[in-house]
Amino acid sequence: MWNAVIDMQLNRIEEVSRVLRSWTPEQTKTYIQKLPIWDNDVQVEQKFGGLQNRTFFVTTQEGKKYAARVGFDQLRTRQTSVVQCTMAAHALGLGPGLLYSEPNLSITEFVDGEGMQLEQMKDPAIMKRVIDRMKILHSGADALSETISYWWPFDTVRRYLRNMETGKPATGMKPSLWADRAPEYREITRRLERAIAPFIPCLTHNDMVFVNMIVDRKDEIMFIDWDGGAYGHPMWDLGEMLMWAEADEETNRRALQQYFGGLDDAALEQRMHEIHAFQVIAALRLCTEVMEADLDPYFFLTPDEMAESMRLILPGERPSLAGLVDLVLPRFESLWAQYQHEFPA
Repeated sequence: MWNAVIDMQLNRIEEVSRVLRSWTPEQTKTYIQKLPIWDNDVQVEQKFGGLQNRTFFVTTQEGKKYAARVGFDQLRTRQTSVVQCTMAAHALGLGPGLLYSEPNLSITEFVDGEGMQLEQMKDPAIMKRVIDRMKILHSGADALSETISYWWPFDTVRRYLRNMETGKPATGMKPSLWADRAPEYREITRRLERAIAPFIPCLTHNDMVFVNMIVDRKDEIMFIDWDGGAYGHPMWDLGEMLMWAEADEETNRRALQQYFGGLDDAALEQRMHEIHAFQVIAALRLCTEVMEADLDPYFFLTPDEMAESMRLILPGERPSLAGLVDLVLPRFESLWAQYQHEFPA
């Protein structure tokens, strides 16, 4: 059934990308306007809010709207995983349909609705709705028609830490300003990883942040931005969401019971142990990702684009990569101070 749904929604996939990292937003806009998928001239407007990609809204002469996303690979398998996860999410009723894709560019249906706000993530009723949608995703691997990547946050953090210590060519191979923290962060990662029990990988989103959720006009929560879509641990999605929601222990327990149904005391204790590990590594992954991105500040966006997006989604924070570190580092340090006794050296 899923293959039929996927075949019907697919319009065009290209294997070669023509979008260049060096392009300005205006050059990218012009390229999107000239794509062969449009019957007539289209209007293209840049939309700020994303921190790792350029997003444009496309409007046809008939008034139909689409979202164009431009981003560049972090050594992940983009063409297969991003395309397949986007299409699978649509088949599951969790995301917009795909119109066009090439490496570094995808165009999907426009989700008409309201973007999730950070404070909404803390609402128990909304959190339950997100968890219900998450469970559909995690049981939806049959909607995939091709092999996709595997996501393991602990490995991602280790990669970021290596780059922080070695530097990147864009900034003269100078180590990160936070490179002296790498040994400590590497040890924390090792301690957290040991807490994860054997599990069956499932289809996961792997970036369950509020900016990747939209409540559409039918009042359904839709997930966007499938750049990290892959097979992974279901509790990673749950833990990352709870990290952003600044969940307390009561919220953690409620979320686990909502996700798993009923858990006896022993099972709940093990799941709480794991969810603590995933919350901490979610915060550390975000910290190290931003610290590593600072070594190549033009990799995703220009500093001006980053500042505009920061002002939009995180008003009051310093509008820069360093400002994002200021925001997320205290959350990591607070979580680690709270839970480190559970993860002995």
